[in-house]
Amino acid sequence: MSDSPAWRVTPSELSLHPVHDPAHIEGDIEVRLVSRDPFVLVNTFAPNTKVAAHSHGCDTLYLFHAGEFHIEGEGVFRPGDIRFVKAGHMYGPEWAGPEGATIQIIGLAPGFDTAYAD
Repeated sequence: MSDSPAWRVTPSELSLHPVHDPAHIEGDIEVRLVSRDPFVLVNTFAPNTKVAAHSHGCDTLYLFHAGEFHIEGEGVFRPGDIRFVKAGHMYGPEWAGPEGATIQIIGLAPGFDTAYAD
């Protein structure tokens, strides 16, 4: 957001980026890009949105803020839960609960990208 050594941003200052990928996503995800370095997103999943199995190109930290979020083989995540995933680890599918979910995602190194299992 800034080259300053310290900065602040409020949710109302972040632009929304809807994600539509019918080959891998059933439902809607709104992405708010907070920062590119470090890489920080806030993703809001519509109720029951499902995402196909995938991995990311860097170690990733997930902070669960609202709703329930299910990840096959890992269980249900709720507000306050924290999840860490190593780069390249394939997981999923994953899906939001009936009220949707909001997750802050932090890429811990350069190279955050999404690779789907197919």
